[in-house]
Parts: sequence; structure tokens; C-alpha cells
Amino acid sequence: MLEFEDTESGKIHRFYVVDSHHHIGSDVDGHNNRNPVAPGGTFDFYVKVGGRLSQLFSDKPDIFRFSPHGFLNECVRNNEKWKDTLEGTWAVDQTVVFPFNDDFKWREGDEGNAIYWRSNDNISRWVTRAPYSLRLIGFGRVVPTEGKLAINELHRMVETLGLRGLKVHPRSDGWSSIIVSPEVKNILVEAAKLNVPVLFDTRGFGQVMDIYEVTNMARSELQSMDKALVTNLKVIMAHIGFHLGHNELFTVLSHPNIYGDISGVHDAGVPRLFEEAKELLQPNLGRYRNWSEKILFGTDYNYFDVPHAVQFISYVLSKNFPGTPEDAQRILGSNVLKLVPPFKRETKTTFTKVHVPIDLAELTERALAKQVAVLVSNESYDISGIDFFIDPHPNYQVRPRDFKITISRRENNHQEDINLIVISVLDILTIARLDNNMMNSSPIKNRILRYDDAISRRSFYEKLWPKNLETNPQKMSDFIKSITQTR
Repeated sequence: MLEFEDTESGKIHRFYVVDSHHHIGSDVDGHNNRNPVAPGGTFDFYVKVGGRLSQLFSDKPDIFRFSPHGFLNECVRNNEKWKDTLEGTWAVDQTVVFPFNDDFKWREGDEGNAIYWRSNDNISRWVTRAPYSLRLIGFGRVVPTEGKLAINELHRMVETLGLRGLKVHPRSDGWSSIIVSPEVKNILVEAAKLNVPVLFDTRGFGQVMDIYEVTNMARSELQSMDKALVTNLKVIMAHIGFHLGHNELFTVLSHPNIYGDISGVHDAGVPRLFEEAKELLQPNLGRYRNWSEKILFGTDYNYFDVPHAVQFISYVLSKNFPGTPEDAQRILGSNVLKLVPPFKRETKTTFTKVHVPIDLAELTERALAKQVAVLVSNESYDISGIDFFIDPHPNYQVRPRDFKITISRRENNHQEDINLIVISVLDILTIARLDNNMMNSSPIKNRILRYDDAISRRSFYEKLWPKNLETNPQKMSDFIKSITQTR
């Protein structure tokens, strides 16, 4: 997490950063990132990004630093191996990763499987085990023209592998000419049913318009099927900076189901993108939406490297950026988090909760972090995912205590998940173990924990509301141990 401390006032500004476009695997064109922890891999890339940002801000009056976000700081401190692996990488907090056009995808003998099934398995292996699961969010890949195979693989990668989005690449997989087709529309409809976003690579503005058209086809079908599913349709167009000069781009981005990632934009394209977005996008959105809600930070590593990421981040944090700190936080991280559902698999655990006064919050978090580290040191346990709830608003702040963590226990090919939520409300910290009903509730699904009069959020908070507070540290510690055990 990036932090700026005003040396005069002592006020600290925090920014949670998520890279929404990043590759793992080995591409047939020679690019590769087989091992995120190897030299030249994902984490080495972020060490270099952080180092370069530190150099850029070294002559500024504000103090610049980056560190793990909230609970993770405690969690990593309790495991030396995690600490060593992730040391210096925290200029970017989380990363959406997906396959290249892999050279180890479908092979002879794989008949009956989708072409990217091996690649999706590879992504799942990285993103569902600690410490990588603390940082990596997995998307799978399919080829829509495979029809039923592609639909089945989409379900497998979400429901079985725990992946949380889909990447499709019309050009590299050879279906650029049929983007507007029933097969692509069907993939979008099915992704909406699963509540996962679909990220399209875009090359040439004609593809942008084709994606816009097939998105409208999917939206119409969802409206006739179940209007509640329409908001689950989430289409991300990659590389929108490649299409500057086309004013229609901002009409496309104003579509309620379409967003754009900026991977690949650099040099003069960076300020131009924001100047045009604010001027041309905002008028199409109306008074209740903001232009910055439609743009996502992404690096496209390793097709683009450190200078591009640093250029973009440093501009968004500079005085030249034509937006507010809330706009910067949306673009750098919270927009993509709202599109990606929290990690979820079916679980049989029961709902239970504990509440402590806010002055015991730090002690409680440390106890939970230590318990998680102890559990995962046992090879039967792992962390399958962690999800933060970052929601910038006019009283802008990043709250380090709102997150969900999934602890998994594996034994004899059997797997059990414990989903814990940690949330602060008023002067109370709540830790709860979620059952399936709570996991399927709108605030969790859509990552909006803000309390208001919306029926779904009101009922969610009513269930979490305290009847009493635990003030005994030992009883609190005993409770944490009990809710992190699967049996």
C-alpha cells in the first residue's frame, strides 16, 4: 500500500493498488513468466516498481513509503518465509493474473477438455496457496468458439478452481472476425450468471465496437432472463489507451456494463487519456456516476515493463492529475476490486461471530494473524484467498480492517473452507465466520460494506450487530482459535 505523509500536518494518505492485467505462464511468442517469485518474475517486477517510485518521490516534501496493508502486515511478520518472499513488493498490493497464449496448453490426449484447461489449472495452483494467494487474484482463459467446452471450462475454473474472472483474446486465439456471435454472447451471459468479469484484449478500434455490440446482445438476453443478473455483466476492455483519438471510445466506456484498463499507455498518452476521459466521458454518465469509476490500472507485464507502470502511477499521484484522491484510489485499485467477486466455494461452516471494542482491535488482529500463520505452517491448511473492501467516498480513507480471508484445509482430496470477515463499525470490531447465506449476500458479492438503508445491506448488518462485547483478551483468543478450525 502506498503512503504519503504530510511532513507539516502529519496527515497520511493511503492508496491501495491493484494491477488488473498481468500474465503468468509461457507464451508461444517467447514471453514468459513461469514463476512469479523467480528473478524477472512478478514480485521482482514490483520490487523494481517500488524502488523507482521511491527515487521519483525522494525530492518531494512528503514522506513516501509502501508496506503491507493492515492485517497482512501482521500476518507476514509471523511467517519468515512469507516475509522474505514478499519483501519490498508492496508498491502494488494485489494482482489479477491470467494465462498467456500458453505453449503448454492443450496437448494430444486432451480430447474432451477445453484448450486452456492446463493453463487454468496452473493459474489456480499459484493463486490459491500462501503466500501467493495474499497477492494474486486468478482469472482463467477460454476460447468462446469451443462452444459447450468453453462454457463447461468457465464453470470449472470458477466453481472448482476458485478463479474469479475470465480473459479472452480474439486476435491471438483466432476469432477476431466473429466477436459479434452467439458463442461470444453465450460466454458473457454465463459469466454474468457466475458474477465474474470478462476481460477482452483489444486490437484496432473495430474490435472495440464489436465488443460493445456483443455486450449489448448479452445485456438484452439477461434482461429477458432475469433483470437481477444485468448488473453482473462486467466487461473490461484492455488497452483503451491504444484507441485515443476515437471519441466513440468514451461513448463505449459510458455503457453501464463496460470498463477499460489502461495497460500499455505511456508518455504523452497518460495525461491525454485522463484529460479526454474527464471531458468526454463524464457528460455521458450523468450526475450519479463518475468518470474515474470506469478506468482500471493495469501493467500488461511482461509485454510492458517498469517505466510504463511507474509513469502511470506517479502521474495519478501527481498534482497534474485532473481528479481527486477518491478518483485516484478508484483507478489504482478499488474499481477492479468491485468487479471481481471475493473468493468463494461452497462451504458447510456455520455462522458465528465475536465483537470487541475498538481499543482491542489491534490486539485482536494480531491474535488472528498469528493464528493464521500457525495454521498454515501445518501443511494441511492454506490460505485460498484474501479480499479487501476498499470503497473511496467524499470522506476519503482506506480502512485496513475491512477484509475477508478464506482458510482451507485439505485432507485425502477432501477440502473445507472457512470464510472469515473482519469489519469495523462505529467503535466495534467484528470477526465472523460466514455461512453460505452470508457469502451469497449482496454486500459480500459486490464488495460494498457501507452501511445504509439498502435492504440487503441492512439485513446483513443486523445479522452482524453485537449483543455484547468481549473484553477478555484470553476469551477472544480462544474464540479465534475455535472459528479457524474446520473440525
